[in-house]
Parts: sequence; structure tokens; C-alpha cells
Amino acid sequence: MKAFTTTAKLPKEFYVLTATSITLFLATQTTQPILSLYIIQKGATTFELGIIISLLSFVAIAAKIPLGMLAERIGRWPIIPVVAIGQTISLLLYSIAPNHTWFYPIRIFHALILAAFAPTALAIAQDLAPPNKRGTTMGTFLTSIGVAATFGPFLCIFLVNYVNYSQLFQLASVIPLIGLVPLLLVRRESSYVSTHEETSLLGSLKAIFSSRNMLVLSYLRLTFSFANAFFITLFAVHAEKNLFLTSSLIALFFGIKGITNMLSRIPSGKLADRVGCKWPIILALTLLTIAFLTISETGNVYLLVFSMAVYGVAHGMRAVTEWSMLGECAPSEAGNVATAYLSTMFNVGAALGAVVAGALSIIFNIQIIFKLASVIIFSGVFAVNLTKKSQTSTITKCTHHRQGSVKKTYVRSLEKLKSRPKYTRTNAKKK
Repeated sequence: MKAFTTTAKLPKEFYVLTATSITLFLATQTTQPILSLYIIQKGATTFELGIIISLLSFVAIAAKIPLGMLAERIGRWPIIPVVAIGQTISLLLYSIAPNHTWFYPIRIFHALILAAFAPTALAIAQDLAPPNKRGTTMGTFLTSIGVAATFGPFLCIFLVNYVNYSQLFQLASVIPLIGLVPLLLVRRESSYVSTHEETSLLGSLKAIFSSRNMLVLSYLRLTFSFANAFFITLFAVHAEKNLFLTSSLIALFFGIKGITNMLSRIPSGKLADRVGCKWPIILALTLLTIAFLTISETGNVYLLVFSMAVYGVAHGMRAVTEWSMLGECAPSEAGNVATAYLSTMFNVGAALGAVVAGALSIIFNIQIIFKLASVIIFSGVFAVNLTKKSQTSTITKCTHHRQGSVKKTYVRSLEKLKSRPKYTRTNAKKK
């Protein structure tokens, strides 16, 4: 019967990694709603705010691929506890910054810490994913981000009523240490060092750039992160100055976005497994376009709630589907470099988007900037139509079909055997 099993139970390492991921992102999401306000409170202009926000991504651009290759050499699991401790140190440094100029070196340090985690954790999750359930597995792992994006803002809503921004960072710095507990208590059976033969970095990148689907994925990641950086950099400022909303209400909007983000990830993974990646991505990009247009046009609280909910659903669907698509179309010789590369593309867009958002805020009002973001995101719909059908996906579907056919034949054979009269001595004498 094992031959007909189409799902595989994930090992405990997968759940340890997911739990640690939740704590790391929860710390970030607890401070995310007030980060821009905190930096401006320390003396930064909106242009300087854009540069400071962008540093996290600019540093990651240069660091992710080398750190991903380092993880392949020394083993992936040793990276995870280092990241947890580094996240705590980063948040403590934010809390003691006397003025906005301190945020420049702090963001660089924080970027190096987070850049070490993303490609490593995603590579482990992809290695653990059964080929026929890649979307579902990645959706489950990426739900850790959705959980953090949900509870982080609500934790911020509660704490911001009792503590100032600096103290909020101090409290958030404790959360990553909680993620160390499962890492220390659960014995890991392997370090998940890659066993694939990998070519040189240049050869891996050449294979990536020669794949049309990888180029389309790069464009989708780049354009979304570029537009998303507009939101991260300017929404809180827009909500406070133009809509006259309080910090706790701003955090509530981030929480609503996080809830729908979390709830959409596992269903999105299952949808990608069932119908493929193309149509879920198109749907996600369309919903994101609607969300940005609604945010740019309205000051009504209920419409903002609607737009944030739509934003969260689309964000979760897009992320899961893209990573599922990577598992299907990444060149086999690229190995871990493909994961680090695609993650880096997100940072390229986020870095450029934050700088451009800060610069555009000098010339245009924020509503116009959000409209521009909607146009940039919708351009991805046209790019998706350039993708080729993945050969891996076709093979997987054929394998499922063969397994299903064999299983049905096996069942029918059993039914025929059961329907035959049992052999007895009495029957033998009659014959």
C-alpha cells in the first residue's frame, strides 16, 4: 500500500523551522507598524526615511547569495540560532538609537542577519517538500510569515498604549529568544547540507538567466517588492498626516492585512497544486492592483479595512505560488543559488522602491504614488503570459495519473478476487 501513498509526513525538523520562523518574523511585525513613525520621531525627513528603510534590502542584495552558498558549505541548521540571537541584538540597537543617523549602521547589521535566514530556511523547506505537494508544503511554511503578520500588529496595538516606541523595540527583542527553545530541545537528525552536485556560481547564474520562467519570476518579484516598498515606507505616514489616524489604528490595519495573508497561504498552495501556478498569480496581481487603487482613493475606514484584507489575501497567494513555481522551473544545476537569487530579486525591488518612494514624496502626494504602484504591479499580469509550461509539472501530473490508474486497477482486482467463491473441499468434490 505504501506504493500508492501520494503524501509524505513531514519530519519534526520542518515544524521546528516553522516555529522559529514565526518568532523571528513576529518580532519584526510587532515593530513594523510604527517603524517609519519612530525613525521620523528621531529626526529623519521622508527622503531620509526612504533611504534608511531601503538599507535592509540593499545590503541583502549583496549578501544573500554568498550567505546562501556559505550555508551549503557549513550546513544550514547552524545558521538558524545565530539569526535568532542576531535578531534580538538588532531590535535592542533600534531601541537605544539617540537620533536617526544611528539607524544607518543598525539597518546594515539587521540586513545581514535576515539575509542569512531567508535563503537557508526556504532551501530547507523546499528539500522537505514532496514533489507532488510542493505548493501545500511551501504554503504551510510560509504561513509562519502570515501568523507573524497577524499577531505582530495586534501585539503592537496593545503595547503601544502602555509603552513608547523605544520600549516597544525592547519588548519585541525578547520574542526571537523564544524561537531558540525548540532549536535546543529538539534533536535534529541531519544538518541538511545539500547533497546535490552544484556548478560554480557563474554557471548557476547562467542557467537561471537562460530560463524564461526564471526571468518572469524575477520580474514578478521585482515589481511587487518595488510597489510594496511604497506601502511599507509611506502608508503609516499617509495614515497619520492625511487621514489623522492614531498609531494603534494604523497597527490594526496591518493586523487585518496579516490575518488574510495568513489564512490565504495554505489554500493558495493547494490551489497551485491543483490548477498550476499561472492563474493564481494573475488573480493575486489583479487583487493587489485593486487594493492599491482603493488605498489611494479613500479615507473611509471601512474601505481601508476592505483594501487591507484584499492586500493580505493577494500577498499570501502571490508568495506561495511564486515559491511553488520556483520548485518546478529552477534549473537543477543551480541548486541553492536559485533560491537565494529569487530572494535577492525581492530585495532589489524593495531597496529601489523605498528610495524612489522617499524621493517621489517630495514631488507628489502619497495618493499619486500609490496609483503608480498599482500600475507597476498590474504589468506583471502581462509577464505571466510569457511563461512556458513547466516540464516538471507535466511529469508530476503524469506520475499522479499513473499512480491513480494503478491504484484503481489494484482495487478492481481485489474486488474480483473477493467476488469469487471460496475454495473448499465440498466445492472441489462437486467439480
